[in-house]
Amino acid sequence: MSDLLDRTWRDAVAAEWMKVRSLRSTWAFLAGGVAATALGALILFMLVSAYDAATPAERANYETADPTVVTMPFVMFFVGAIGAMSVTSEYATRSIGPAMLAVPQRRLLLGAKATVAGLVGLGCGALFTLLAFADARLMLGDRPKPINPWPQWTDAIPTVLCATLIVMVTCLVAMGVGAVVRSTAAALTVVGALVLVAPIFAHFLPTVWQLRLASVLLPNLTPQLAGSDHPYLFSQGGAAAVTAGYVLLALTAGAISFARRDT
Repeated sequence: MSDLLDRTWRDAVAAEWMKVRSLRSTWAFLAGGVAATALGALILFMLVSAYDAATPAERANYETADPTVVTMPFVMFFVGAIGAMSVTSEYATRSIGPAMLAVPQRRLLLGAKATVAGLVGLGCGALFTLLAFADARLMLGDRPKPINPWPQWTDAIPTVLCATLIVMVTCLVAMGVGAVVRSTAAALTVVGALVLVAPIFAHFLPTVWQLRLASVLLPNLTPQLAGSDHPYLFSQGGAAAVTAGYVLLALTAGAISFARRDT
């Protein structure tokens, strides 16, 4: 019985991986991630060029050239969209029915989708994060703080690792949202609201509420997890709890919806 479940699990994961690879939207969203990384590099280049032309007094007040602010929210959206599409595309094409006939254990099927979404999020997150930080590091060179948040390249390692983790978490959250709403448009709207719209909206709130809301938003968990300089409220342990809460809430809601609702 255990061998049968193991074989079913492996086959389900392999099938989900093949589905994600064969979706044209997967490659379109990856191209979006590449474009976001390139655009972020261009913005950082313009910021560094303006910094070099500024006076010493102006340089002291410059914003930090941090890819987690400029680039990573868009990368999170595009990679998260792949996670959402791993579920919603099957409802759109009605191929979810044959998938459930092949794997009747719905929690096992959703677990296979979550495994693939997590691996896609981890791999793509690592790739785009490394590209974004390598670009930033090359442009910043030996410039001092505040524009250069990492005087030594090793200083960026915690942020790179945490940014990769947050991209993976976003992909899992998007997959869970997709299982609940079953609509690509609705899932992408939710993911976009979480990683792109809410951080902008938070800036228009009074300071106290701005910090409370901004501290729990996915893009802002990266500096809190890494323990770098940031204005937010959570310690590294608190940020880890919030991050785990996102995954637990999204996957639990997705599992309940996947198991109980009709196809």
